[in-house]
Amino acid sequence: MTPLNPDRNKDVVCHCSGTTRRQITALIDDGIDHPENISRMTGAGAGCGACETVILDVLSEYSQSAAKPGG
Repeated sequence: MTPLNPDRNKDVVCHCSGTTRRQITALIDDGIDHPENISRMTGAGAGCGACETVILDVLSEYSQSAAKPGG
């Protein structure tokens, strides 16, 4: 499955842990789609918390792109 915008795969979502958008979408592909579990696996959201909204946005964007025909 490909993310909504593959050019953004290298975008750093969490600067505290260095977690990228691609790391999060890879976890979603593996069935890990809850923010708390993503945080446990990557450390994203466990530091300053500034990325929590971005993580939720990635989850939302990714689930919407997967729900589209051909997504």
